[in-house]
Amino acid sequence: MAELGWALLALVAWLATGLVTAAVFVTRGGHRNLLWYLVGGLLGPLFVPIAVERGRAAPQRIDVRSRAPAPTGPGLRVLVGLDGSPDSDRALRAVANALTGTTSELVLVTVTDPDLVDREALAERQRARRMLDEAARTLPDGLADASTEIVAGHPVDAILAVADARDVDLLVIGRRGHGLDEKLLGNVAEDLAHRSSRAVLLGSLPGR
Repeated sequence: MAELGWALLALVAWLATGLVTAAVFVTRGGHRNLLWYLVGGLLGPLFVPIAVERGRAAPQRIDVRSRAPAPTGPGLRVLVGLDGSPDSDRALRAVANALTGTTSELVLVTVTDPDLVDREALAERQRARRMLDEAARTLPDGLADASTEIVAGHPVDAILAVADARDVDLLVIGRRGHGLDEKLLGNVAEDLAHRSSRAVLLGSLPGR
């Protein structure tokens, strides 16, 4: 019986190590595929070095389109994170209404799942491109030359990477994400507000 108890304890420790590692990996790495939990449970401690190596991967800026020359004026440089949610749409409208005429550069950014490959990756990238193009078309004339970027990775890391590359003054993001993203990835808005050294504006729908 003692040997069985030790075997069960070892099995629980094995599973717990893999599952906890997978949870951290999924949450901090922007990986939305829940099969990572199965991989973590099966590999146990062996999954730790895999997760660490994959977690070091920097966000990839996979589609960058600048519609205007590099800004030289004194206006604000603003980045807006979009994911198709009502809150992110509201955040963009707030920028368009409040900052038209005071913005020297506007960058619209959306983040895609780094785990997708081949056709799935292409389909998500096309969806992201349509969303950004549609958002850009709704902007007033003073902001019609907005740049757009599609980035693969964790939403917070991806947005911060673009913010650093563009040296923006203000980050704008919806308070709540789209679908299950907030449950799977944590509260992106709060993480961004805590980690960013730049001003962050959070947009939300009334009553939320």
